[in-house]
Amino acid sequence: MGGWWNEVPLLEKIFWYFAIPFSTVFVIQLILTFIGMGDSDADTDGFDSVDIDDVDGVDDIDDVDIPDDNDSVASTFQFFTVRNFIAFFTVFGWTGITMSRAGAGPFVTVLVAVIAGVAIMFVVAFLFYFMMRLSESGYVKIQNAVGQTGKVYIPIPKEGKGYGKIHITFQGSYREMDAVTLDEELPTGTLVKVIDIMDNNVLVVEKTNKEGW
Repeated sequence: MGGWWNEVPLLEKIFWYFAIPFSTVFVIQLILTFIGMGDSDADTDGFDSVDIDDVDGVDDIDDVDIPDDNDSVASTFQFFTVRNFIAFFTVFGWTGITMSRAGAGPFVTVLVAVIAGVAIMFVVAFLFYFMMRLSESGYVKIQNAVGQTGKVYIPIPKEGKGYGKIHITFQGSYREMDAVTLDEELPTGTLVKVIDIMDNNVLVVEKTNKEGW
């Protein structure tokens, strides 16, 4: 094994470094998605903390009907997501290895690998976009999320200091929604319960030990 690896060109080694770990994560993510725990449309902007003014004064809002082609997260096409970047580097790595072994030059190898990676990002983005669109049924009444249990996907900062994201099932569909908490920070994987809705359709959640989905 060591002798084989020592004979591998440097560029091909770099592609292997991308292919193996990202392929592993991609497969795990795919399995989790099929069992209902995996990545949905995770916008990378969600990693940034967003200050929320006067969170302590969050008021209840009336039931709001939201068209499925408007404010619903599920119906939004998102290209720059964690899931798509994982798919990019997976295909980028394996394409680079294939091109390198086929005898292509470094420039052509990298170019084709990048093109293949971007192409798979579009494929995965469209696939999940249409899957989530198919899960939509008529209108989404955001107030139906109150009282439902979900799981934190992107960590939620403490005391309303920023947004995170949760995966939650309500009104018959599996969704990813922005969320905020007024308590301690909620890390990825934490079970939460929706206790209120902010006027910008952000869910207010608190930690819970009860599995509801």
